[in-house]
Amino acid sequence: MIGGVTSGSTFRPIPLRTSRAEGVTAADAAPEEAVASAARGFPGSGAERSPEEQDVIRKLQKADTDVRRHEAAHQSAGGPYAGAASFTFQKGPDGRAYAVAGEVSIDISRESTPAATVTKMETVKRAALAPADPSPQDLRVAAQADAIKAQAKAEMRKDGEDAGAEGGTGGAASEASGAPSSALAARAAAAYRTAAASGGGRTAAAAIIA
Repeated sequence: MIGGVTSGSTFRPIPLRTSRAEGVTAADAAPEEAVASAARGFPGSGAERSPEEQDVIRKLQKADTDVRRHEAAHQSAGGPYAGAASFTFQKGPDGRAYAVAGEVSIDISRESTPAATVTKMETVKRAALAPADPSPQDLRVAAQADAIKAQAKAEMRKDGEDAGAEGGTGGAASEASGAPSSALAARAAAAYRTAAASGGGRTAAAAIIA
């Protein structure tokens, strides 16, 4: 899952899954009997486990592998916008802690220009859908990235229409006054930055992908 790493804009985290990692480590989860077993030279020996316990351990091992692979896919695709993975652990019959859920934070705040925001949201969506089995929360983040991207594209179209109108009806006046042709674009970019900083039209600027 992906969560809230900011790149300069204020953000509020949005859960992309229903639970968050508790930060339990394998060392924290290991019971005293497991330590004693290790001292006797057979830590987690399968010979000491019932068939039911061995089955649970196998399932936990698979879950641990799958969860870590899932979060690694988010991180890899998210690039500079993705944060570190955190995990929720469950202790198995062997006393070891296995990752059974995880999340990765990702920055979904707008950039200083609409064009940069479009590019960023494309990366966010790729990160959300990177795992082979995206979760419902992952799908929601992908949809949110699409929505922000659409808003940014609308801003780009509006800027283009305004520039065309000014060029068609006020070109002579602009030329006479010596106003640079980039003035409108600069004003539009400034307005976009102000809107992004104030949070106008945003539901959030950071998310978590499970």
